[in-house]
Amino acid sequence: MQACLTDSRDRGIGRYADNLVAEMVRQRQDDEILLALDGADPSRLRQARSRLRHQYVRAATTVMHYPTNAFVDHDALRMQSAARLRGRFFESLGVDALLHTSHFETRGSYTTAIDWAADPRPGTAVIAYDVIPLLYPDRYLEPDPFLAEWYPRKCESFSKFDCFLSISQATRVDLIEQLGISPEKIHVINAGLDPDMLAIAQADLPVDETILARRGIDAPFVLMVGNGDWRKNTMGAVEAFARLPRSLQKKYLLVLTQVGTDVKEALAGAFSQIAPRVRVLGRVDDVELATLYRACRVFYFPSFYEGFGLPVLEAMAFGAPVLSANTGSLPEVVHDPRCLFDPHDIDAAASLLEAALEDVAFREVLVSGVKAHAWKYDWTSCAETALTAMRTLAGEAKAAQPQFGKVDEFDRLRVTQDDIDAWSELLIAAPDAGGSLEGSLTAAAARGRRRILVDVSEVVRLDARSGIQRVVRNYCAGLHALAEDAQVEVQPICWTEHGILYASDYASSHLGMPIDTVNAGMRVAVKPNDLLLMLDSSWWSPERFDALHAQVAAAGGEVVWMVYDLIPLLVPHTCDPGMPPAFRRWLEHAAATADGFVCISEATRQDLERFLDEQPAHPVARPWTRAMHLGSDLESGQVVGQASETIASLLEGLGARPLVLAIGTVEPRKDYATILAAFEKVWARGGDVALAIVGKHGWNVEELVLQLKSHPQLGTRLFWLQGVSDTDLHHLMDRVDVLVQASIAEGFGLPVVEAGSRGKPLLLSDLDVFKEIAGEEASYFPVGDAEALAAEIERGVADGWKVPANIRTLTWRESSRGLMEKLLY
Repeated sequence: MQACLTDSRDRGIGRYADNLVAEMVRQRQDDEILLALDGADPSRLRQARSRLRHQYVRAATTVMHYPTNAFVDHDALRMQSAARLRGRFFESLGVDALLHTSHFETRGSYTTAIDWAADPRPGTAVIAYDVIPLLYPDRYLEPDPFLAEWYPRKCESFSKFDCFLSISQATRVDLIEQLGISPEKIHVINAGLDPDMLAIAQADLPVDETILARRGIDAPFVLMVGNGDWRKNTMGAVEAFARLPRSLQKKYLLVLTQVGTDVKEALAGAFSQIAPRVRVLGRVDDVELATLYRACRVFYFPSFYEGFGLPVLEAMAFGAPVLSANTGSLPEVVHDPRCLFDPHDIDAAASLLEAALEDVAFREVLVSGVKAHAWKYDWTSCAETALTAMRTLAGEAKAAQPQFGKVDEFDRLRVTQDDIDAWSELLIAAPDAGGSLEGSLTAAAARGRRRILVDVSEVVRLDARSGIQRVVRNYCAGLHALAEDAQVEVQPICWTEHGILYASDYASSHLGMPIDTVNAGMRVAVKPNDLLLMLDSSWWSPERFDALHAQVAAAGGEVVWMVYDLIPLLVPHTCDPGMPPAFRRWLEHAAATADGFVCISEATRQDLERFLDEQPAHPVARPWTRAMHLGSDLESGQVVGQASETIASLLEGLGARPLVLAIGTVEPRKDYATILAAFEKVWARGGDVALAIVGKHGWNVEELVLQLKSHPQLGTRLFWLQGVSDTDLHHLMDRVDVLVQASIAEGFGLPVVEAGSRGKPLLLSDLDVFKEIAGEEASYFPVGDAEALAAEIERGVADGWKVPANIRTLTWRESSRGLMEKLLY
């Protein structure tokens, strides 16, 4: 995945590799794919991981380490030694085939170890973008002595690959003619539209005039997208526009993106007469670019040579009339040969441009079927062709180890004498790099599975038995139980006044986890590629974990926070006054330090995304977010003991009277006041239905509590049950006619799942999270509307309740498996 870490990562090559590999993973069928990332620069590693997460690329990753990411033009010893380490790393993986996403990288970070002379076996493949410097040596090689020596040497090693994934037929021809590569080794996979750009194109939105106005585009325009590279021939666009009739120059603008000094000098000198009609925008983002494609009168692309020609494809995807040079791969991409021109013939090109601007019939030719043509270029077919080539390359050979389908992270390589020799050579070549070398050696020597460090600080400190702490205990034990299958190591940790320590002793004695306690009470020592899961409720003083987070980031690991809800921010009046400001500080801190978040519902995830939209830009990359659902202790069909005397007596006394159950702490957020008010209306109108409230006495409900305790229906039609065991709750669930939840806000809604999975009717406030869980299988009423709730109760008693059939409770093991998946992918 080197193309996604070098300085190419934000350019065409990096985005191409991102999209191709992501689709290969999705199309892999029984293939096992391992993504190799570079750990030399933790910041870039985190960015690359973030992109994979945001694309939902479900593949195992491995991290390679070597001692330097600096490129030294003439330091052959350092380049060769780093390359040996990289080669040994790939050999250690035991794969059947190896694909390189980029081979020609230089003069930038993350390029040293790419400069290698020999590939390790197994069979090796490479993406072939172009060999343009060989076609125009006078422009790219001869002016630069270093490149004149470096590029032919790279071509020599490039030609030794076993398989070439060419992005166009034109590149295929160049590989054959310029490098003498056998045609049977070359597979043309083409390219696809970026999924985000395609989605914008297919949305068929109106032109955003504010973007055009902000960029000074106040008239119909000719668009050319490029950069300062000579071969893009931006001057060709300037020259063609300058040869249009004066009337058309006054009617239209020429809009350019990035330009070179030749264009700047020309507009200030020889072409100054058209300068007022030219807009040089510089770099544009995808949203701006989409607007330009959609709004342009003509897209004009006079490039001297392209390996593929993505701007032409993108412009067509937005329905733009396209004129393109007839060079390189561009004739393969356009939908109609009548739009092609010779970029060296300025007069003919200008005439074609004039026709595209003013000739109605010719414009119809340019736009007819252009969108459908462009939209056919998707990554699915590219990935299928690439996978077929890679399977052929792999052949029947099977690597003995490792079995990737059972492995989620390989981030170490075995240290041999060859490796030590290579590090020694690097140390001699760069004696000032001792710290970097030591860190790399540590990373290589520390063999083993990826670790998931799980924060259980508050559970250890308080050992409470409710709410989030029950979730923390279940997930900690659940992840540990799944560790062997996932090929990871799960280590509980906790913050103490003496530092952040391993909590294996607590996990063993209190959670029943069969865990090695040899490190109990020792300070946590971060290892490369660790994943730190902030599972517990660390809302107070989150900065106490800052040092640990920094160590994990520096070691190329990830920090993931669990988010249960955003209630203190969304409905602060339902919380203790001190909670909302403390919670905001915590979430702001988490947003600035996290690689990702896991939320307990999609509704909570969307709340979090809206919060992240309001935060300052993350220093590395915007955190990814995932949603999942909690497990349950109240499994349907579970064999339970006898009900307590209190519950047995209550149920016996009810007889055939309908029973409505409400579950949850009696606190403002649960809005029991609305439930009680609704039942008082039902009772006043002669309804004979019972209400049982199961939940402890919470905060700031003294008036309601007094009302409950003194209610005339208490003990006959109204029951408030505190300290109910799971066994008694089972018996109540078996007897209940309907569950009512009137919450003002929730992060999930476990009672809804537990009751619904038993086929118990559901009467719920109309929260998004309840609708996420129950969908059309529940009845809803507006939050806080006692009359609407009373009407629903009376309707259900009279006509029968809507009975859910498709709500299912997750066991904690199933939910833990979902959490493990979210953490690793």
